[in-house]
Amino acid sequence: MSISIAICTRNRRSDITRCLDTLLNIDLAPVKEIIILDQSDQPLSLEHIPASRRTLLRYAWRKGRGLARARNQAVALATGDIVAFTDDDCFVTTNWAVTIERLFREHPDVDGVFGRVLAYGDQSEITYHQFKTAFGEITYATRPGGLSCSALIDKPTSATYNRPIMTLEHLGSGNNMAFRRTVFEHNGLFAELLGAGAWLQSGEDIEFHYRLLRAHHRLMYTPDALLYHDRWMRPQENESLQHGYTVGVIATYLYFGLRGDRYAWNYFKYRFSTVKQEVVSLSQEHAERKPRSYYTTRARAFAKGIAGGIWLALTQRHVQMTPQTSYTITHEA
Repeated sequence: MSISIAICTRNRRSDITRCLDTLLNIDLAPVKEIIILDQSDQPLSLEHIPASRRTLLRYAWRKGRGLARARNQAVALATGDIVAFTDDDCFVTTNWAVTIERLFREHPDVDGVFGRVLAYGDQSEITYHQFKTAFGEITYATRPGGLSCSALIDKPTSATYNRPIMTLEHLGSGNNMAFRRTVFEHNGLFAELLGAGAWLQSGEDIEFHYRLLRAHHRLMYTPDALLYHDRWMRPQENESLQHGYTVGVIATYLYFGLRGDRYAWNYFKYRFSTVKQEVVSLSQEHAERKPRSYYTTRARAFAKGIAGGIWLALTQRHVQMTPQTSYTITHEA
């Protein structure tokens, strides 16, 4: 089976350069192509990469914004049996692509594979935390200097799911995921109202994963497909990111809840109760209470998520992977 690796980037030249330097040195035996979908203001030069190593690269520059749209453009370009995604701030390990291909080959009933994601850096200086909820646990990391890194998953054992679950808690996010190309042909593409750079800021991966589980596709998590996420943030930057996550997550699960999914509706109610409790705490004296601005911003993020979920329920029509699906590629090398 062949793999198309897709990486989307926008105005992060140093990140995508480091990502490619690592990616081009792993075992690429099953890899047919590496697609770089670039939404940067100016196209990226690949001249620093030796010609002998550029044979697998397909570079496409497209002005515009939106991670979901970029991923859809990459899928439209992909020609491999499997489309594997990672992010420009991630570093894959040597056997990452080989492991993904092997799992799809050994498990013909599996339509999606997700891997372990750890924080990049000296592991002796990194502390991992598991934030437990009623629906699972979210992993994040901290290190000295008040820095934190999210979008991680560190479950020690493999698991397969074919029914609705909280995907972030059990499978991970969009920085380490792979699907059979036929999944997009049968289920459509990523919802372009969601995701970084779009109105709803995040959640395009969650919506797609949950949509597949509702259709009883089998999705597998494995700790063997390992990569490292290098996006360390200071508290204020991380808080802004978390508010953005809230918008997309709330919009996604309200959308499914309004479509009659009881599990998604219960999760929405759970998140509503936690945010309500946080905002109510504004009137309470507490030594560790955060500044008022934090709670008001969080309340606005939740309100935007509600509006987004209703809007999705009223308007969402998934972009279909058909022969008519096309995107203008203004530069390809």
